Amino acid sequence: MGEPMASATASIPTRDSFGLRLRYACSWLLFFLGYRLLGLRRGTIRRNLRRSFPGRSDAERERIRVDFVTRQAEILAEFDYARVMGADELRARVRLVDRAGLLAASGKLVLIGGHQCNFEWMLLRISLELGSGLIAIYKPMGSARVERYFLSIRSKFGARMLSSKSIRQEIGAIRDARALGLVADQVPRTSPERHWTTFLHQDTAFFKGPERMARLLRAPIVYVSMRRCARGMYEIELEPLTTAGEKPAAGVPTERYARVLERDIEADPAGWWWSHKRWKQLKEGKEGQEGEEGEEG
Repeated sequence: MGEPMASATASIPTRDSFGLRLRYACSWLLFFLGYRLLGLRRGTIRRNLRRSFPGRSDAERERIRVDFVTRQAEILAEFDYARVMGADELRARVRLVDRAGLLAASGKLVLIGGHQCNFEWMLLRISLELGSGLIAIYKPMGSARVERYFLSIRSKFGARMLSSKSIRQEIGAIRDARALGLVADQVPRTSPERHWTTFLHQDTAFFKGPERMARLLRAPIVYVSMRRCARGMYEIELEPLTTAGEKPAAGVPTERYARVLERDIEADPAGWWWSHKRWKQLKEGKEGQEGEEGEEG
């Protein structure tokens, strides 16, 4: 199934193409105007960093914030570049490590990742291996035009995109899929079941959807860890959180996911999605942590 899972065989590009360099420049300008001059989500980012890294100095957290903005600009450029990027270049830019040969095996999988590094290229890279056998769950967007743009790129290498609002209606398709993919670190606003844990020093609610789907499909849960090697260069590694025959207690797989995601964020703080209002819900179910300190979000 494509390249050997333990390493990428395609040659690494010696330099970025003009198209990618142009996109980097345009995205950097856009984010400079929005995040640095206009202060878009500045309060939210600083508040999230302060609560998540209380042991770090203000200067360290500010460096993370600046690096985060730069990295987000890169991701925007890289996502648009995916419209014209071929499979060979993607394989060279995103090295895939699958020591257990999970993607080459015949069993079903539930793949979960986080908003860490370029999670869009993560989806595209895995879809090179699984094609239409991969169903990826996504959250619907407010603009139909923007949603069409994102879906056209995300499905470029065969992955089937399924709105989170359509899961119940598409259970049959999900059962027939080779793998189900989710990015599971958003606020579970509408989910009836939540797993509460301490995550980045804060009470945090997580979706229990991945473990429910794993029980439905009788499939192991696999965490897709992603790290940035250089600008435009990444590595993803598949890390089993459960095994095919394992029947963990409710909440255990979600807790394991929270711990490995936290590990990756601690190792590369600038890579996570700090502009997201992740802690809008208190453990008691009340709204409101985000604006309590009078900062603009």
